[in-house]
Amino acid sequence: MKRKTMTFLTALSVTLTSSFMYEAFAEGKQKALTPQQKNQYYQQYAVILRTINSHHPDTDLELVDQKSFNEKDWVAPNRFRKIAEDRVKVKFASTFDFSKKESTSKSKTIHAKGTTFAISITGTFDTALREEAERQVFKTITSMTSTASSSKGTWRQLGYTATLMDGGRTYDVTVGGEFIQHGISSTHNIPLEFYCSAEGVIN
Repeated sequence: MKRKTMTFLTALSVTLTSSFMYEAFAEGKQKALTPQQKNQYYQQYAVILRTINSHHPDTDLELVDQKSFNEKDWVAPNRFRKIAEDRVKVKFASTFDFSKKESTSKSKTIHAKGTTFAISITGTFDTALREEAERQVFKTITSMTSTASSSKGTWRQLGYTATLMDGGRTYDVTVGGEFIQHGISSTHNIPLEFYCSAEGVIN
């Protein structure tokens, strides 16, 4: 049996838009905190996150190590609470742009108020010719990676899951990762689907 194998590189751009992004203080430049004040703030941040997590069973916000805080991460506790509450509310929406034959650009956005944080997800696939169906189908995923394309936060991919469906024509993929900003670590699962046409075009 002849089998045709092709590899495609598919890039997906994910944008996180949320009010937990850094914003300039309306009151002007914030005064530098003393080490003692930072310790007090850090303790209050921990209490705030524990309270929010207890009210939202599906949420697992974590406080990063104090040494990892940037100066702009030190905000008043009431502002930190607002940032954390907004992190809980984020939701995904999808838009697609199938502008190229062998590489597909997709975008997903976490909707909330604020600026944007972009993540690029790259998937590499093998396809094979299914002679009885007279079409190309997915054979396997060879890699699925994601990187941040913005300096406004930190993204770390934790893994992904993939399910092959529709007789090999569709891959249902969920990419999981950790987003860190303002000293808050939160995990996000990004759902997406890839489709293989009869000619082996991935979109």
